[in-house]
Amino acid sequence: MFRTLPRHLLSAALTLSLAACATQADEYPNTNPEPQGPGDVVRSDLSRIIAPEVDASVQEQLAADNRDFAFNLFGQLREEGEPDENIFVSPHSISIALAMTYGGAEEATKAQMAEALRFTLPDEALHPAFNYLDQELASRATYEPAEEQGGEPLVLQVINQTWGQQGFHFESDFLDLLALHYGADMRVVDFVTAAEDIRQEINEWVETQTEERIQDLLPSGVLSSDTRMVLVNAIYFYGSWLQAFDESQTNDAAFTLLDGSEVQVPMMKQQAEFGYYEDDTTVAASLPYVGEEASMIVWMPADAEADFGAWEEGMTRESFDVIAQGVRGSQEVEVTLPRFESEGDYALVETLKALGMEDAFDFCAADFGGMTGADPCIQGESLYISEILHKSFVSVDEKGTEAAAATAVIMDTETSVPAEPASVRFDRPFYYAVYDQGTGTLLFMGRMLDPS
Repeated sequence: MFRTLPRHLLSAALTLSLAACATQADEYPNTNPEPQGPGDVVRSDLSRIIAPEVDASVQEQLAADNRDFAFNLFGQLREEGEPDENIFVSPHSISIALAMTYGGAEEATKAQMAEALRFTLPDEALHPAFNYLDQELASRATYEPAEEQGGEPLVLQVINQTWGQQGFHFESDFLDLLALHYGADMRVVDFVTAAEDIRQEINEWVETQTEERIQDLLPSGVLSSDTRMVLVNAIYFYGSWLQAFDESQTNDAAFTLLDGSEVQVPMMKQQAEFGYYEDDTTVAASLPYVGEEASMIVWMPADAEADFGAWEEGMTRESFDVIAQGVRGSQEVEVTLPRFESEGDYALVETLKALGMEDAFDFCAADFGGMTGADPCIQGESLYISEILHKSFVSVDEKGTEAAAATAVIMDTETSVPAEPASVRFDRPFYYAVYDQGTGTLLFMGRMLDPS
């Protein structure tokens, strides 16, 4: 699974188009500063705020809100998907990508996005809190394991970049917000004449940032002469287990599927100090990565005969918080876990509509005036979202975890995330999450029904 260098990545991309003809858009050049043409970079006069001052209560609220969104999103995807389908997404990727889009939303569009994304903080607190969270997560990479400890340092990098149409007016306040809190500037391009070339350029950028785990984020035809902006967020993550599994102990064993049938899969096994939690309904284990700030939490019904569907229907952010708190300690545990890979490919427009975000997808209802200064439904000036795409990848083996994800929000025109030791054997369907303990952030979240 792993190459010479560790790599673990998550990427998100937002593509924004304007409902307008190119000739109309060209009448409104960006005024602060004015891009000269393709290849230029538009930068705010302001630099990213390093070490923003954010109250602990504000950061805790953002983390809780993001976890609320993660479980609401996951529940909706579960409802829309097939009953026997593995699911893997990055709620964190989607939250960051849409937080940047939210920075340009106004009126009902903004209120609906806040409801769907579970944003409860005011703007003056929300965006600084995302900035603080980003930099706090990036600090995880500063830990260097001792030579005798082994394993690679945890890597977690977050990068934001935008591509914008030459000659089109973007509000300076919006550019300032992206610069101050997300560290993003804008590459000037010409979607009108070179949409396909730009699509390939953005895909190549995403592939580079994700070590090629996310390819073709933007499919052919998704950008057009109506596109006016593409906003991309990429997160690179790699985690070595603090306690690596011994490959010689991995053997094929039975994994019981939801219908009671069995498949043979490679099962990893070890006894070591792990976080462990059990109550009447759920059993969970926490496998820390090097540095011990992040871990993979794996949980499933405590009773192998329990109704898995009913169990997961009852799962909430609050119940996960109990589990996450319960696995903070450590004890001697024998863990058996399948070696697996999983991928996801999702179109999220209908999913987010079901969560209450509706106006953003309607040309004459969407209000993204904070990006352009334009009212809704004005040809040549207004923006709306036509598609949101999300792709993801995870690989778990004896050495650690590799994951990647990408989110694309497409905005088009109207014209065209020593007693006897306890033993937990994950040989039946389970949930799992890559979780940062310090910030309470769900980086990735998945449901594994069939690891074969």
